[in-house]
Amino acid sequence: MARRKQAPPLDTRARIADTALSLFNADGTNAVSTRHVAAALGISPGNLYYHFGNKEEIVLDLYVRIEERLLGILAPQDPRPRTFDDVLGYLDAIFAHLWEFRFFYRDLNSLLRDVPGLRDRYRSLAERAQSSARGIFATMVEAGWMDASDEYLDLLATNAWIVLTQWFTHRQVVQRRRTIQSADIHEGIRHLVALFSPLLRAPELKRVEALLATRTGRATYVS
Repeated sequence: MARRKQAPPLDTRARIADTALSLFNADGTNAVSTRHVAAALGISPGNLYYHFGNKEEIVLDLYVRIEERLLGILAPQDPRPRTFDDVLGYLDAIFAHLWEFRFFYRDLNSLLRDVPGLRDRYRSLAERAQSSARGIFATMVEAGWMDASDEYLDLLATNAWIVLTQWFTHRQVVQRRRTIQSADIHEGIRHLVALFSPLLRAPELKRVEALLATRTGRATYVS
């Protein structure tokens, strides 16, 4: 029998980043130190420091993933949605991304303050993401799925970015809790959809309502 090919093991640097991501998501960046990461991975702090000088460098390494994956969703090689199903796919993909990297969006304000170099990179990401989102909304108008003026498209793109990036913080503050739950994802989708659903034509509005109905009460995202 042919011997099964095994995937090459992750290098230590990638394993450190993956472990940190899991711990950051579970406990928050403020509660996790490099020593916690090293202990969870079963390596010495010195081994970790060989790859990352401090926790902020780990955050920046993870931010590269965040940036690449978010722009991959919002600005793929063919960014124009061909069908309304493509639009619905954006919703799931974006919030799956938020869940995967929930530590970043939950702790965004403190990270922008504390991690050197992150603020400028995030500002650039925000500009590119909002431009891509506006293009998606504009395509929806061109396709006859939605009615909106050019001015409103600008507002819509900005407001959508605010909902996406500040949703977790809002939930924590209002509900007075530290953790983010999978149910928060569904609620986030509902609030994002509420920004543009009044602009949709009747057939597309029914499709969105059907999508939201399938998500009710379901823990679609897991740790």
